[in-house]
Amino acid sequence: MQKQEFSVTRGVFGLAMIAAMAVATGVRADDAKEIVDAAKKTVEAGYQGIYEAPPATGPKAVKGKSIWYISCGQAFVLCAQQAEGFSEAAGHLGWTVSIQDGKANPSAASDIIRQAIAAKVDGIAISAFDCPGIKSALLQAKSEKVPVVSIQSIDCSDKAFGGEEALFTASVNLLGSTDASEFYRRFGELRANYVIARTEGAAKVISIAETSQRVQQANHQGFMQAIAKCAGCSIVESNFNFGQVPSPATQIWQSALLQNPDATVVEYGIDALMELGLQTAVRQSGRTDLIVGGGEGFPNNFDLIRSGTQTFSVGLPFKWFGWAVADTVNRVLAGEDPRTLPSEGTGFKLVDKDHNLPAAGEMLEPSVDFRKAYLSVWNG
Repeated sequence: MQKQEFSVTRGVFGLAMIAAMAVATGVRADDAKEIVDAAKKTVEAGYQGIYEAPPATGPKAVKGKSIWYISCGQAFVLCAQQAEGFSEAAGHLGWTVSIQDGKANPSAASDIIRQAIAAKVDGIAISAFDCPGIKSALLQAKSEKVPVVSIQSIDCSDKAFGGEEALFTASVNLLGSTDASEFYRRFGELRANYVIARTEGAAKVISIAETSQRVQQANHQGFMQAIAKCAGCSIVESNFNFGQVPSPATQIWQSALLQNPDATVVEYGIDALMELGLQTAVRQSGRTDLIVGGGEGFPNNFDLIRSGTQTFSVGLPFKWFGWAVADTVNRVLAGEDPRTLPSEGTGFKLVDKDHNLPAAGEMLEPSVDFRKAYLSVWNG
């Protein structure tokens, strides 16, 4: 297949499409063209990898500690990858680590926190459990002075949760913010830019939105805010929550495709959905011309991109997330102020049929040697 690049150069058809959409929406053609050109530049950057490096300075490894890591659910690839990354990092830090399976269940995660406190651990790391669902356990940890460090989780101090007392000892700083919502908004923005660039600013999108988790709400908001700049794009939202997967979520997605036969794009921020009913819904629609894209980036999704079932994915560096949590825990143990923790970097990389596909069965590796960066700090 001939390689297709999103470039500033555009054919007569692309210019005519932008002009027609601009007339239809009352937007100046030059403004519409600028939006498409900006999206294409963002996509080109995404192909290269939009990453920020880990901190260049920090405390040496605080060795000899006992740390429990609570995975968001070992049955999920992203959670297992993060846990593996944390375990790798902990080995270099000289810690004794216990990987615990939170099973995507706040009650299970709360029980593990209490067990860790009883085991007199030196610290707890936890992934993707928002504060309200584990609040009583966090209060106990705070009372017992056991630090709890979170990643991809929203604290009780978030205004969406009433702006109560913050209960995580520290939240990992990703790309300059300890608010995981900010990271996920940027995640959504990159998907929107791909859609704008790929469709020359003329897309009818079915946007599949998970409504039960705060970070997934931010994920969807990021997409919606960025796609709103595209005057020639229209959106239909298809809402679901994780408790509805795979059924009735599959039926919800099937209905969205049936009711919108003129849709040109199906987008979502959770690649795992393809194996949990979304692939079935797309296949049963009979549509082979859809742009289908998500984010996270797993080997099975890369296989779907190879086969043409999925069009693109925004890959996340899950093992780097695990190392970032470990570095944050180490800084807390070394006495750094949780309010002034540096950015752990991380970022995104776009994958489609012509760009960045790893070998079959392999995860996507970022173009930043984050392991070397962390080890140079920890080893002094």
